[in-house]
Amino acid sequence: MADRTNGRLVSQVELAQLCGVKTTTIRVWERKGCPIHSKGSAGKASAYNTADVMRWREEQAALAATGDTNAMDMEEARRRKTAAEAALAEMELAIKRGEYVLVDEVGAVVESEYATIRANFSSMPGDIAGDLEHLQASEIEELLATKVSEILNELSADSEFASEDPAQEGESGGTEAAAEAKRR
Repeated sequence: MADRTNGRLVSQVELAQLCGVKTTTIRVWERKGCPIHSKGSAGKASAYNTADVMRWREEQAALAATGDTNAMDMEEARRRKTAAEAALAEMELAIKRGEYVLVDEVGAVVESEYATIRANFSSMPGDIAGDLEHLQASEIEELLATKVSEILNELSADSEFASEDPAQEGESGGTEAAAEAKRR
């Protein structure tokens, strides 16, 4: 057909060949708004400007990339659905294997831990007030450090997050000094 400065005029069959699709796909594109240079009639084929069609396809690809499902053709929609189903199945398998945890479950555990810590810190003044009367500043500091360390160690049953600092842990004399201070 005649050349144009902005593309070439082609028939539906030629456009399908250029795009590597079937003529039925071209008809689907038409229903979605693919530009037609001149609509065919009895005995006369429709004509398409290749530049206009390519611009339209680029616009459709951009819309599909942004998630506008109205712009997608059925093949693309099926591909995306299959990919989403596969991703969902992989996540479900990972959850069953214990590789992932549900946010709600983690939230419940964290909420419980925070409640325990809050309660322990809130009760700390009453727990140690009687022991502070006859202690020196350094002994009070050790007693407080020991109590805080005990509360924080409750975060982990296996003490995985326990401090390596003996003064904070009360390991090298800290617990002994606090215990002696309590005896006085």
